[in-house]
Amino acid sequence: MTNEEDVKPWVVRIILIVGGILGAHRLYLKQVPEAFVFFSTLGVFLIGWLYDSFMFKYEVDAYNQLINLNRENKDKEKWKNGRLQTAQSKFVEFSLTRFLYSVLYGLYIGIGTWLACTLTFGWTDINSIPFVSVVALGITAGVYIIGHCGGQSRELSFIWISSFSSMFLVVRVFHSAVFRSIFIASIVSTLVGNRTAKNKRSRHTWRHFLFWSSLFMMLVCVILLGCSRKIGEKQITATRPGSFRETTSVGSLMRDRIFDSKKVYSFFEGNPIIEYSISDSSQTEKSTKSKKSDSFWQQVWSGELFDELTGAAHLTKIDWVELTMTFIVDVLRAEARVIDKSSTVEPFKWALWRNYLIHRFSLDPLVSDDRIRSECKKWQQEQNQKRESSEKDFSMIAAKRGCATFQS
Repeated sequence: MTNEEDVKPWVVRIILIVGGILGAHRLYLKQVPEAFVFFSTLGVFLIGWLYDSFMFKYEVDAYNQLINLNRENKDKEKWKNGRLQTAQSKFVEFSLTRFLYSVLYGLYIGIGTWLACTLTFGWTDINSIPFVSVVALGITAGVYIIGHCGGQSRELSFIWISSFSSMFLVVRVFHSAVFRSIFIASIVSTLVGNRTAKNKRSRHTWRHFLFWSSLFMMLVCVILLGCSRKIGEKQITATRPGSFRETTSVGSLMRDRIFDSKKVYSFFEGNPIIEYSISDSSQTEKSTKSKKSDSFWQQVWSGELFDELTGAAHLTKIDWVELTMTFIVDVLRAEARVIDKSSTVEPFKWALWRNYLIHRFSLDPLVSDDRIRSECKKWQQEQNQKRESSEKDFSMIAAKRGCATFQS
């Protein structure tokens, strides 16, 4: 580092514009943990990227000062390094902001690990030791990465032990929900990790960044594989009145749309009646869900929302899968209608409005077109009886436009 030259701000500016969302500018400044955080969160969900767009000069100045300090005090630091700096490294100021970042990022990676286990591998027994170990490993990785940001370091072993033990106790002893367990484990591992904090600049290189990024991309691919499997395996049947029934899978339709689009258009030719496969267990689950009246945040804290998201509690069909599946099918249907010249509405727009009406009228995601038309007609009749209602009601305007687009 002593032979390095000062970094030019305009160089960092170009790198920030080109690859800042992936942490390239942080990697250029040798802030490897920060670079990985940017990479794994797409620039901290764009907020961090926007922040660095205005504040990057301070990072460049701090980096250049560190280079100059090492260059000027090379011999002095060799003589001083030892007991004094070791003693000082034991005292790290507590930062509430850093604490929150550590907890949230540990929660983020922990939930990602949990999704990979449940969606792809079907691990739904949260009481099993392997399941707890893998999720705790994800939490440990998140807390460890944040702990090494800003010229500090944490002991990996302490973070792992505290994460696993707290996760094990909360799940096995207190029988807590998954989200709550991950959240508590993130807090405990952050607190224990802070007890080992040192003001010691990490020696991570681009090789560490490449290794961490490879693991993260593997995690993302596993999650996407699980999601695509849940959606692609769903069966869909097209029935033409007075003709025949044809059944295929959503995955086959998506594949044919890429390689042989004529098969997709022939499947939806003539605007057939669309039916989706549904099991009795799914119907039971839906009736159970309809009885729930908890708020969004209550469902998050209790873990019900994440159980529905992953199907961890029942291993059955779940709403987000149905909504995604119907949206994909609706886009393909709308494309076939445009080709048949039976509609002029842009396919993506038509599918979005149809999904909006499903949400607006609180309908089942697998509802038929006739049911949506009847709901639109019923809603329009109710609005005709309420002439005094204000046109500034955006919900009413959206529903009116959605019904018009859907029926066009």
